Amino acid sequence: MTSPFSNSIAGVRDTQRVEMALAAGAILGTWFWDVVRDRVTVDTALAHAFGLDPAEAGRELPLSALLASVHPDDLAGLQTAIAAALARGSGYEHQYRVRNAEGEYRWIEAFGRVDVDGAGTATGFHGVLIDIEERRRIEAERDEAQTLLRSFVEAAPGVVYAKDRGGRIVIGNHGTTELIGRPPEAYIGRTDAELLADAAQAAEIMATDERIMSSGQSEQLEELVSFPDGRRAWWLSTKAPLRAADGTVVGLVGTSLDITDRKAVEARHREIEERYRLAARATNDAIWDWRIIDGQVIWNEALATLFGHTVTVSDAQWWLDHIHSDDRARIDTNIHAIIEGDGTAWTDEYRFRRADGSYASVLDRGTVLRGDGGEPLRMIGAMLDLSASKAAAAALAESEERLRLATEAGDMGFWDVDLVNDVLIWPARMKAMFGISPDAPISMQDFYDGLHPDDHDATVAAFRAAADPAQRALYDIEYRTVGKEDGVVRWVAAKGRGLFDGGRCTRVLGVAIDVTARRAADARLQELNERLETRVREEVAERTRVEDALRQSQKMEAVGQLTGGIAHDFNNMLATIIGPLDLLSKRIGEDDVRARRYIDTAIDGATRAAQLVRRLLAFARQQPLQPEAVDANRLIVDMSDLLERSLVAGIRMDTRLADDLWLAHVDANQLENVILNLVVNARDAMPGGGRLTIETGNCRLEDTLDVDLQDVPGGEYVLITVRDTGTGMTPAVMAKAFDPFYTTKPVGQGTGLGLSQVYGFVKQSSGHLKLWSAPDEGTVFKVYLPRWIDRAG
Repeated sequence: MTSPFSNSIAGVRDTQRVEMALAAGAILGTWFWDVVRDRVTVDTALAHAFGLDPAEAGRELPLSALLASVHPDDLAGLQTAIAAALARGSGYEHQYRVRNAEGEYRWIEAFGRVDVDGAGTATGFHGVLIDIEERRRIEAERDEAQTLLRSFVEAAPGVVYAKDRGGRIVIGNHGTTELIGRPPEAYIGRTDAELLADAAQAAEIMATDERIMSSGQSEQLEELVSFPDGRRAWWLSTKAPLRAADGTVVGLVGTSLDITDRKAVEARHREIEERYRLAARATNDAIWDWRIIDGQVIWNEALATLFGHTVTVSDAQWWLDHIHSDDRARIDTNIHAIIEGDGTAWTDEYRFRRADGSYASVLDRGTVLRGDGGEPLRMIGAMLDLSASKAAAAALAESEERLRLATEAGDMGFWDVDLVNDVLIWPARMKAMFGISPDAPISMQDFYDGLHPDDHDATVAAFRAAADPAQRALYDIEYRTVGKEDGVVRWVAAKGRGLFDGGRCTRVLGVAIDVTARRAADARLQELNERLETRVREEVAERTRVEDALRQSQKMEAVGQLTGGIAHDFNNMLATIIGPLDLLSKRIGEDDVRARRYIDTAIDGATRAAQLVRRLLAFARQQPLQPEAVDANRLIVDMSDLLERSLVAGIRMDTRLADDLWLAHVDANQLENVILNLVVNARDAMPGGGRLTIETGNCRLEDTLDVDLQDVPGGEYVLITVRDTGTGMTPAVMAKAFDPFYTTKPVGQGTGLGLSQVYGFVKQSSGHLKLWSAPDEGTVFKVYLPRWIDRAG
């Protein structure tokens, strides 16, 4: 590519070059080469230039002698150039390095001509050598400078270009090529009006360039440019006039950087700052921006609105000076600990002095902005005036304290369930009802988990009914809790209501009271009532029993007296009957069989009547007794054969006789009758067979709670027990068991005096008789006989 500033010297003939070289004294020597004979004739200067022996000057040498001094890197090129010149038969020009007589390689330029004959064959080749070492050095420096310039221009960011005075582009880098969208050969030497599709943009750029070249002053400006692909970008351009050596403005140089992204960032930054400004104006907080490097603090309008200070710019010390003296050191220490450490956020509360001298309670918080190395640059924050909220909080605290005192005085706990946010609010009193520490966090799950299993479903159902918009029931229930931490079971009475927003329950709140003590008191009262009722029933039953026993005793006493009187009268009458019958029996002979049979029948009836009378006297406790020391075990053993014969098949008799049995103080003959009567009575109660058990034992009775023995005086007794597995008795039959002439046997199978006789004998012997029986469970008779005490011993 040819520059408009470059002048070419091409076309100068060899003779002109030689003349110039001779004038400048730059010719190193001449040569003549006889091509046909390959003999070269050189002068002395050329011999020196090629490092030849000066004696060789003027002598004929082969071409190879000269070529031996050529630099190895240039030899092939030289040979090619010589061959080309011989082939053309025209002028010759070539540059290469040769080693001179001093052994140094220097750059030379050879000029020559080839002579040809009529057939066009080269016959001779002659020319001169010129020393171009200095020129080559200058050209190398120029080329290096040009290369450096081209590299610099290409490496420069953005667009780098140069224009001539007419606005034509003479230099452009890669960025220029991208901007124009054409290769350099398409835009070098052309103006913006010829290259840019946007004519208005091209005209504006050329007008700016002309203004700068005319004024001779550099300018920096922002330009909106359009790319060939339709993109638009902002460029920051720096343009300066291009001057010649004499200072004349011959053109313009410029550089441009794409600042589209920076412009977007700046736009966003301005938008953020505008939002920040609007937010600072809209908020009730006093916004501050502290530039840490110089301590400058910028405030928004809220500083005046909240605290009466009209300053918009202050220093950090002004802020510290307005903090209450009791808070100042703490705040200064805490905020610098964040700034000088690696912290980012700072929050604290303190008292800030208003313009009128009063103090406001503020909540201040700020954020540290740091550089890439972590150094603090700025801190931005906001002061919130807590005075009103503090007063409200104090009022609320006072109200809550009153509520707390009221609920504590009533031993109540307040509860609040936020169903929208699933939050449960419980004071310490409520937590205590569920066995939870005052500071422990809680949730609705703690409520559900704390319910006693037996009360869980009913309590949850009541709560859901209260929160149901369709029911809106009153939450009124008592339930048990199982302490989460202590496992204690408590009773809680709770009442509450749901708060509804349209068709949705938002909260359920109410109060609860620990009724464990009341429940315990109620339980104790119920227990006392039940015990009282039991005592009353027992007393009534005892009274009834005593009354029944008294009535029975009175009845038995009356019956006994009646029976005794009747028995004596019958005994007297029988004496008047039996005596005459005996006399009559003796006088009637044996021959009168019929009369004898009548008399025997009468005597037999009178005898049975006498036995009946004796039984009646025994019941009436009026029979003559002869008490003595009786070994009941021996008596039972002696009666065993009689007792066995009294039983029927299917009944097994067992005797369990105690060791070291005391002696009883009774009439032995009557005791035999008692045991026999009880065994016969047991036999009759076991028609299908069974077991009869006779037991003996020593019995010492003290004061006893056994109702059945309360009428038995304390003392020492010989106990004889007769037990059967028979049909048993109903309570009605037991009540009449000892009544004379009462029997459950069919007519003609019993007189009803067996148990009556037993009862009369035991009572007459100062003993006691107890009966226990139940239908199908058998009967037990217990005979308590007084122990024999040897007074003489």
